Amino acid sequence: MLFLCATTVYAQKSLEVRFLKKTTADWTQFVGIDSFEALYYIKNKTLYKKKKENVLSYSNLQFGEIDQVQIFNTLKIAVLHKAQNTVILLDNRLAELFELNFNMISPVRLVNNIALGSDTTFWVFNALTLELELFDYEINSTRLTTLPLGEQVLAIESDYNNVYALTPSYFFQFNYTGSLVQKIKHESFNGFSVLNNVLLFQKNNDLYYKFSNSDEFQVLEIPKNLIKQFFVMNQTLYIYDGEFLHHYQLIKH
Repeated sequence: MLFLCATTVYAQKSLEVRFLKKTTADWTQFVGIDSFEALYYIKNKTLYKKKKENVLSYSNLQFGEIDQVQIFNTLKIAVLHKAQNTVILLDNRLAELFELNFNMISPVRLVNNIALGSDTTFWVFNALTLELELFDYEINSTRLTTLPLGEQVLAIESDYNNVYALTPSYFFQFNYTGSLVQKIKHESFNGFSVLNNVLLFQKNNDLYYKFSNSDEFQVLEIPKNLIKQFFVMNQTLYIYDGEFLHHYQLIKH
């Protein structure tokens, strides 16, 4: 009986996909799909939000290229213009709420990645100090700073309790106080996404996954396609290959 219980506790979990559909795509960059099934994408330096026949857009001639968009909170969408070192916050109609030019905020930061925080904050990666900062945009001040990551980041994400950062060598997780939760060595991952207790990682045109209570990376078996961007929302995996958006249901075992 004890043997059976131990076997149940340590049974290997797995994740698989079931193909749902694919849709044609005519854009430069896929951003994601929110919890209300609105689609976000970038084309010709313009951010679009599309739900059925309703299409909204944001562009800024002054700041030009859009480098990153965070849609974790659809009432506070963050847009990063790297060349201008500026973050624009948008509402759910893609109207401007706030403009933060980090060249004008002391001390000067070089912001090359962002992720949303709670209330009036968002996380920024400062390329000058190699640190993550929880920045409060109402008072133009940093609430807390993590330890230096040692190298530039490839991507960061957040939820209300944690912020995650991927560098060329390590994957970091910090809690809402800025304390290090985990630091994982990896080889050649170039993107990631967080889904509840599952971490998904991209390595070129392959995806890997790791459950939070496991140290093992496993290959996610998906049809071989070019992966330009991928995104996870509501147990659905979206893969953009430059021509089509592929929809897969994620199934845990």
